[in-house]
Amino acid sequence: MKILVTTDFSSNSKAAIQFAANFSKQTKGAELIFYSAVEMMQPASWNLSFYKTYAKEEKARLTKDLEKFVKSAIGTNKNVLLGCKYVIDFTQGTEKAIIEYAVKSKCQFICIATNGAGILRKLMGTHTSYLVNHSSVPVLAIPSKYKTKAIKKTTYVSDFENLIPELNKVSKLSGQLKCQTEALHYARMGTSHPDTINKIKLFSKPAYLGIKVNILETNIEYSLVDRLTKYIGKQHPDLIILFTRQKKGFFEQLFLPSKAAELTFSTKIPTLIYPKN
Repeated sequence: MKILVTTDFSSNSKAAIQFAANFSKQTKGAELIFYSAVEMMQPASWNLSFYKTYAKEEKARLTKDLEKFVKSAIGTNKNVLLGCKYVIDFTQGTEKAIIEYAVKSKCQFICIATNGAGILRKLMGTHTSYLVNHSSVPVLAIPSKYKTKAIKKTTYVSDFENLIPELNKVSKLSGQLKCQTEALHYARMGTSHPDTINKIKLFSKPAYLGIKVNILETNIEYSLVDRLTKYIGKQHPDLIILFTRQKKGFFEQLFLPSKAAELTFSTKIPTLIYPKN
């Protein structure tokens, strides 16, 4: 497993570094690639030879700075850095460069810290937003104020569409983390609807026995955002897992309502967002 961990050398980005280090330790060997995309263009007054020499020297300097920054963020947990890579990429488009490098390096996840108001508000109009809406590589969004701890419990929020492919990914991750996992679904047609019952039967298959399914009635008096806020506030999962149709679909329906700012758990809990098939 490879994880591309992005940083802009800010203190906010340390949360992603720390999370990735702990994730690697818990999965016993995820390879970490610490990556910073630096926007740089050749000044018109510089000839190409001078610019190439400058770029080479600047990349070497920044790579050393990146290694120093990562080690300072990791602290005493430096064993996870064995075999890791430090990459500085000069580019004119940060988000596209991150995706391209992750794909080229065959990374399983992109890990990025969110800033300020937290995941749900900052996913709109930020680097994270672009990655979620365009990356074929799943994104781990880590709140900048998150305090790293072991992942013991994950909540997979499901709309029960494309369930088997999603369960395969969730089950695999749960096995790697050796954590408890629940699938949370709000049944629009009711918990006794035949389609809901048939979907529940899938969880009895041997491959998914480790995933606890939790089906709740949909209370139309409250938005999905409000229901999730209350539920997750009580259950305190260590990781939230979502699948999104990129650009439009379930993800936007979930997070674009004006009440998204009320999702206080967004500033505390890491979220893993897979692109939905």
